Amino acid sequence: MNQKITAFEAAMEELDSAARVMNLNDDAIAYLRQPRRVITVHVPVRMDDGSLKMFTGYRSQHNNALGPVRGGTRFHPAETVDDVKALSFWMTLKNSLAHIPMGGAKGGIVVDPASLSKTEEERLCRSYIDEVFPILGPSVDIPGPDVGTPPQVMAWFMDEYEILNHGYSANAFAGKPILLGGSEGRARATGRGLVYAAEELMKQCGTMLKGKKIVIQGFGNLGSHAAEFFDDAGAIIIGISDVNGGKYNKNGINIKDAVKLVEATGTIKDLKNVEDVTNDELLALKCDILVPAALQNQLNKDNANNVNATYVIEGANGPTTPEGEKIMLDRGIVFYPDIAANVGGVFVSYLETVQDTYHFFWTEEDVYRRVEVVMKTICREVYTLSQKKHVSLRMAAWIVAINRVVEAMQLRGWVRK
Repeated sequence: MNQKITAFEAAMEELDSAARVMNLNDDAIAYLRQPRRVITVHVPVRMDDGSLKMFTGYRSQHNNALGPVRGGTRFHPAETVDDVKALSFWMTLKNSLAHIPMGGAKGGIVVDPASLSKTEEERLCRSYIDEVFPILGPSVDIPGPDVGTPPQVMAWFMDEYEILNHGYSANAFAGKPILLGGSEGRARATGRGLVYAAEELMKQCGTMLKGKKIVIQGFGNLGSHAAEFFDDAGAIIIGISDVNGGKYNKNGINIKDAVKLVEATGTIKDLKNVEDVTNDELLALKCDILVPAALQNQLNKDNANNVNATYVIEGANGPTTPEGEKIMLDRGIVFYPDIAANVGGVFVSYLETVQDTYHFFWTEEDVYRRVEVVMKTICREVYTLSQKKHVSLRMAAWIVAINRVVEAMQLRGWVRK
């Protein structure tokens, strides 16, 4: 059996490819290849039965040339330090691509949040912040939400930080409840931003989103909201999936029913008027647009030849391995990369920090207008460079993002020109 490539290995392969195209010097490559800081913490939690359990947590701060770092914190039983390092690297690129004056960071705890009671989860959140507190702060590192860390988690994070910091610190975290300084539109921003990107990509490719058949792998926060916005835009969702398997209807799935079912039961398992399909079958469905919105390495050399889509728009972080993408590019599939497609949530997290800093808040409509401008501007910029340089959309996105980070490092005197 072939050993799976880690997310960090995949990220470094992509960096090496971009470095060759861009003729990056050794100084710049050295700074980009490693995070400035990675810490591992062992988080003590008193469980409800009185026992003490230690959880392993991480925080990676990749590059702060553009400003303080920011990035989400995951609660996932399969979290690894390599995942966190890769995600912090991608966050640097996303912030750069979206003209956010910040660098990339990422955190995580090895835990299945579903295995914890609410009181245990709160104690875990507070204990984690106790451990990483010295490296956090609005001018240093601003954590946000990710897999397994809904607004309540971010509220506990913020409250513990404020206890330690002796003062109100809403701008030290993103993804909080609205009442505690969260931004309108944050929960749906990543899905909505992806659809804005899809609309612009279709326009750049001389077609339109309306009527396109869509398959979405992963029906969590990102995938379900993207499905709703695709549906509103007149696209047809023919396939969706979650951890219990996939659902298919060649004439279109009733997305409103699917969303209601997930709200009621937490899964699409009992969705009506659909056929059951496996994950492999879902990824091989004939469609116009495939959106991998689950975890890393879902599209790889083992299944790349089976993908039957015209476009792949990456919702998840790192869902495609370099080998898998090469196979699909050679087959003529158009790839729109994660660092450009799923940056909507990152941008709204930045807007949340701005709002908290100035104690002035925008409406959901105001937020989405800003997201639309950013997502479509990124797409036009990336597509134009791709055509000019005759490179893939991913490579174009990397060139745009890396150029800004490298220029910032040069201006600071970190690397030579």
